[in-house]
Amino acid sequence: MLLQPSTFKPSSFHDITIETKPKHLIELCTKYNINFFMHNDGEDKSNFDFEFETPDGLYFTVYDWKEYKKLDFDKIYKFHIGTENLLDSLDAKEVLVDELNNLK
Repeated sequence: MLLQPSTFKPSSFHDITIETKPKHLIELCTKYNINFFMHNDGEDKSNFDFEFETPDGLYFTVYDWKEYKKLDFDKIYKFHIGTENLLDSLDAKEVLVDELNNLK
């Protein structure tokens, strides 16, 4: 289960990524009623920014990075996972993989 974070928390990239389609991340947000940022025009460093939190308090962000093009909703891209530390990034990836697999 994922939650809409109650507050913004600082996060950093720890070289952990996940490959998925933008539409799958959007479906996750829709499933759990989570807001996300979409400015899919390729003019910024990021087209999509997602913020998630687990019931036990793991906060993480998911975002595309420096594609510099409009993303196709049905194409697989590499998304960065941002957290407080490397261990949290690994946990966040595991949560995401499980949640994305449950969508199918």
